[in-house]
Amino acid sequence: CYSWIRIANDFLENYERAEGTDEVKARYAGEARFFRAYYYYQLVTRFGGVPLITKTLDMDSPELTLARADKSEIWNLIFEDLEFAATYIPSKSQLSADIGRITKGAAYAFWARAALYAGTYYKFHEGANYESYLQMAVKAAKAVIDSGEYALYPDYRNLFLYAGIDCDEHILSYRYSEADGVFNPIPRYIIYDFDCEPTKYMADNFLCKDGLPIEKSIYDVEYLPPGKEFENRDPRMALTLWKPGDDYDGSPFLPSLFNQTRTGYMFKKYGVESAFTYEPTAVYVNNILLRYAEVLLIYAEATYELNDKISDTDLNLSINLLRDRFNGDPNQLPHLTNAFVLQHNLSMREEIRRERRVELCFEDTRYQDLMRWKWGKRLANRVLGMRFEPSDFDNPRFNPSEGKADPERVKLFELNGKHYIDVFAGTDWENRSFDENKHYYHPIPVNVIGKNKEITQNPGWD
Repeated sequence: CYSWIRIANDFLENYERAEGTDEVKARYAGEARFFRAYYYYQLVTRFGGVPLITKTLDMDSPELTLARADKSEIWNLIFEDLEFAATYIPSKSQLSADIGRITKGAAYAFWARAALYAGTYYKFHEGANYESYLQMAVKAAKAVIDSGEYALYPDYRNLFLYAGIDCDEHILSYRYSEADGVFNPIPRYIIYDFDCEPTKYMADNFLCKDGLPIEKSIYDVEYLPPGKEFENRDPRMALTLWKPGDDYDGSPFLPSLFNQTRTGYMFKKYGVESAFTYEPTAVYVNNILLRYAEVLLIYAEATYELNDKISDTDLNLSINLLRDRFNGDPNQLPHLTNAFVLQHNLSMREEIRRERRVELCFEDTRYQDLMRWKWGKRLANRVLGMRFEPSDFDNPRFNPSEGKADPERVKLFELNGKHYIDVFAGTDWENRSFDENKHYYHPIPVNVIGKNKEITQNPGWD
């Protein structure tokens, strides 16, 4: 991160010497400050306070032995930089011929994300000093909404495929190009490298079509035969996870525990089917870093956490728009309202968080959500996969290429009289833990402390 911060600092020290109009110079300065804020955000969310460097350093600069700044100082710089960026960077419509550059909407959207993180972290970890951050999150998210520059893409499946590239829901993307030989590695991670796999806990979070969690719904969720648990569920479930039996590159999908997934579930989001061969082909879909749906979720959550309540009007401006994306779908969820929450004895906070989890699943937000909500202990939960009974070891449906499942590869855990794949059974991972006094921040690398004696280690990592 500091390498990129140095590049931004170097530019900001010298850009006014360039020829050009003040408008162009301010735009480039805004882009530099956006990226400086972006990388300080990566640092403060992982480590807390870090050395605050706002100029380029030389071999004898005293800042080389600077102590860690308080995290509030880091947040202040982040928001100062993003405010500048949002002021001077052109809007999306003004950059129609320069797609891919940072826009005013991207600056506001990232400002909203950062302010939500700061506000909720302070609220749930320290219980104070959070209101101003949440106010910023609401204001920045509302600026994106009111701009009229963005809208939800109607096709949730294609939003993450070639058809959705540069649609009005995309705010900022990491871009890939066949001409440049740079391909998106995510589809390979899904199928080939066993790096990204959904869990039973994830799958169970999708609501039933009556808008209720599976433990409260009138619909009984059955896990066998495979794919039955997708019935009467939030439409996003079958668009986020591959449903057994659905068309999969011309054939019915069967999850193989031999060469596809260890949990029995597999992500469909970013799932370009042509890549799902034993030797995956290159895929060039863009990786979305910020999209309009997240802005709506930020608006809802920040509004609720600021006031410990949210009006139906604000729910209609945010979460219910996400549900209305599926107008006409027989499984479309009913609107989330205060009356619905009261009638069914739900928690509005939990339902807002659930909506965020299912909408943004597999978009690199969950870990930071757990950290800021002080839910880290959930990372130590047992990792369970799909329903799998002992009789299934002789059933080729989970491993058609081998004719049967391998009991050495598939371990089971019994829960309420039913068996589920136990992903880490018999391994060191089975005894995972989460230390509330230690694990909300990463350790400062030893080589950093060795170079600068003023740098202190995070609690518990000595």
